[in-house]
Amino acid sequence: MQRIPIIIDVDTGTDDAICITAALLHQDQLDIKAFTSVCGNVTLDKTSQNTRNVVSYLGYDLPVAKGAEKPLVHELTVAKSHGNTGLGDVILPVSPHGFLDEPAWEVIYRHALEEKGQLQLLAVGPLTNLALAITRHPDIIPLIRKITIMGGGVWGGNMTMTSEFNIYNDPDAAKIVFDSGIEMTMIGLDVTLKPKLPDWVVDETASVKTPYGDLVSRIFDFMKRRKTEIGGDDPNLHDVIALASIVRPDLITTKDFFMTVETEGTITRGMTIADFHGVEEKEPNVHAAVDIDIEGFWRWFVDMLKSSSCC
Repeated sequence: MQRIPIIIDVDTGTDDAICITAALLHQDQLDIKAFTSVCGNVTLDKTSQNTRNVVSYLGYDLPVAKGAEKPLVHELTVAKSHGNTGLGDVILPVSPHGFLDEPAWEVIYRHALEEKGQLQLLAVGPLTNLALAITRHPDIIPLIRKITIMGGGVWGGNMTMTSEFNIYNDPDAAKIVFDSGIEMTMIGLDVTLKPKLPDWVVDETASVKTPYGDLVSRIFDFMKRRKTEIGGDDPNLHDVIALASIVRPDLITTKDFFMTVETEGTITRGMTIADFHGVEEKEPNVHAAVDIDIEGFWRWFVDMLKSSSCC
């Protein structure tokens, strides 16, 4: 199998860290060119250092590039559910490795040129870096094979009644990406809120005595406590599900829609709007996730972590 050349764009909080872990365990399928960081769950300095620390803790020195420190127009709204650092109360050794000199959007553009139309992007935070790559280098559009995002939703939000956190944080960037014409899969709240963390997954994760199992187990422990301690969300693996849609697409059911993003609405800022009835008479531009094999997802997740014992 030919590996997928990919850049993974993250705002590394708790589930992003597990997404990075999962990606590193799928390097037989993924040719990870770089990780790029963006502000989102916490500020850019923290998302960047968290990314660098996670990659190093798991034994790798893959490139990490810093990206946008603020949304294109709106102010950044950080997420309390990831704690002050982004990783809750999980503390990792500071990575001995530094960051690329290029900003994230230039790294994306450089690899898009090098991969000649085969580069894929996985973006699990606000879409600011991707929007900057597109607006500064419009010739990148035919050079991106596909974008997969964790964000949005066909129905409802978690930041407001209508808007998901990542899209709400930079709706202007999201609109640029949605309207770009690049093939896109949207892994939104319609599926990412479905797999509630089961006790058996927590127990099996704790039995994996590797850095991968240790990191995920410590994050799970924080996730299970955070709702009562800091008023955060239920344990959830939004970003990991987006990664799963690439390496195990059979787990996800999608439906095609023409979609765009509301940038200014008082109630609907950040809403990802699907044209259910073909009012715009435009071809679909988004493969929107609408269902997930929950049991299959958790079995894949546990088996993946257990495979790290052989690494």
